[in-house]
Amino acid sequence: MPDTRDPRDIEPTSDRSVPYPCLRCHSTFDAPLADVCAFLADESSLHRYNELVVDHDDVEVISPGSKITWTKCPKILFVKPRDFVTYCCHRWRRDGTQVLVNQACEHEDRPGVLVEGQGDVCRGYALRGANFISRDPDDPNKTRITVVSHANPGGGLPQWAMNTAVNGVVQVEPFKFFYNINEGVCERLREEGQRPSMHPTTSAAKRGLSGRSDRPAGIAHLGFTCFWPNGGGLEEARDDSAFANLPQQEAWEDLEEEQDADDVPEGA
Repeated sequence: MPDTRDPRDIEPTSDRSVPYPCLRCHSTFDAPLADVCAFLADESSLHRYNELVVDHDDVEVISPGSKITWTKCPKILFVKPRDFVTYCCHRWRRDGTQVLVNQACEHEDRPGVLVEGQGDVCRGYALRGANFISRDPDDPNKTRITVVSHANPGGGLPQWAMNTAVNGVVQVEPFKFFYNINEGVCERLREEGQRPSMHPTTSAAKRGLSGRSDRPAGIAHLGFTCFWPNGGGLEEARDDSAFANLPQQEAWEDLEEEQDADDVPEGA
């Protein structure tokens, strides 16, 4: 599908009319939501489930629940190594679902090589994406994840080359990604000798006027890595929150106004 970002956010070297690969997939993990979120929010867990991230760094923290990140991936088939600068943001729905979104951006601290062959690493773009991590409605001891990812490998690759590379990756990598997460979180539970247990209920103080949760969040994808082990994402108002006397839509809009004020970087 074409690049759907605002025209002001699209790089001059990108062709908006070109259809770039878009992937939607989902899976179920054999562990409770809290344990999956804690595992994915732990930076040290990264290489237990994603071998396509060889280096990464936080470029700029925008707010407690959002940041700009830099990530590097290895050579994939005949496509040279790529690096990505990506804006990432997370929040929590009222039902406990973690929503993590991303969009490609640029940052002066991480300039990139835009044309294939002009450097060892070429700039790619995690154009837009979203991750939804939630409790399995049929089994509270399991977790569902849905991933939507839209990417541009960059470098001016011809359409045939891009299609060949993408077809080679999507046949294997999503399955490995989900399998490794499931194995990793279950192995961690076994190593710790703990029975799966839910994360303690977030305190009312943490869900006060700031509307932010202390629950861990994050994930490492091809195109971005973001970790919030101590939380910080906005949380949709609940009945026992400071917004209990407001209509739910109004309460959520108040939180979104705060998010808009301090979460959106210039040029993202």
